[in-house]
Amino acid sequence: MFEWEDYNIEQPEILSDNSLINQIEEGVFLEHIGEHKEIIEELETGDCIAGNPEEDMDEWHLQTEQNSCAIACQSFVAEQLLDCDFSEKEMINHAMAIGIYDSETGTAASDAGKLLSGLGLEVEYIYQLSLADLAEMLECGDKVICGVSSQILACPELAEIPGIKADHAVQVIGIDATDPENVQVILNDPGVLNGQGIRHDIDTFMKAWQSGSNYAVTVSREAA
Repeated sequence: MFEWEDYNIEQPEILSDNSLINQIEEGVFLEHIGEHKEIIEELETGDCIAGNPEEDMDEWHLQTEQNSCAIACQSFVAEQLLDCDFSEKEMINHAMAIGIYDSETGTAASDAGKLLSGLGLEVEYIYQLSLADLAEMLECGDKVICGVSSQILACPELAEIPGIKADHAVQVIGIDATDPENVQVILNDPGVLNGQGIRHDIDTFMKAWQSGSNYAVTVSREAA
C-alpha cells in the first residue's frame, strides 16, 4: 500500500464529474489518445513488446503482508537487476528499522525505492511520467514500479467515481502491442493471486495509474 499523505509532491485537485467532462471536451486529456497510437506504431515496427516480461515474471511472488506491496516490488527489481535472492521478510525488517515501512499503513510513495538505493541501484522518482516514457524505459532495460489504484485495476468502472486514488504498488514489466486493437500492459502485481505477469488493457492501466498522477519509481544499474 502507498501512503499518499506522506508524498511531498502536491496532488492534483479532485475534479467533479462536470469539470472532468468539460476538460475532456476541451481536449485536455486527448493527448493520451495520440500517445497510445504513437506507441503502438513504434512497437509495431520492432518486437511489438516493450520490456522483458517473460524474464521478469520469474521473480514474482505474492506479497507477504497486507500492506507490503512496495517492498515486494522492490524485491522483484532487486532480484532482476542484481541476480540474487532477496527475502521480502528481511527487506521488511530493514525498512521498518530505518522508518520507511509501517505494517499498518505501508510505504510512503516517496520511500518506494529507498531499499533499492541502499543496494547501490540508480533510483529516480518521477511525477507525471508519460506512457511513451514508460515504454522507452522498459526498452532500455530499466525497471519501473508504479503507483496505481487496486480498485480500478479490479473494476475499471470505478474510475468514474471522483476521489479514488492510488493505494497500491505494481511493477510494470511490459507493454504488448502485438494486437494493435488490444494493447496490454503486463504487470508483476504482488497483491493478487494471479499477479505474475497479469495483463490489463491499456485504458484500464492508464486510469489506475492516473489515480496516482502517473507516479513511478524507475530503477537501473549504476553507470560504471
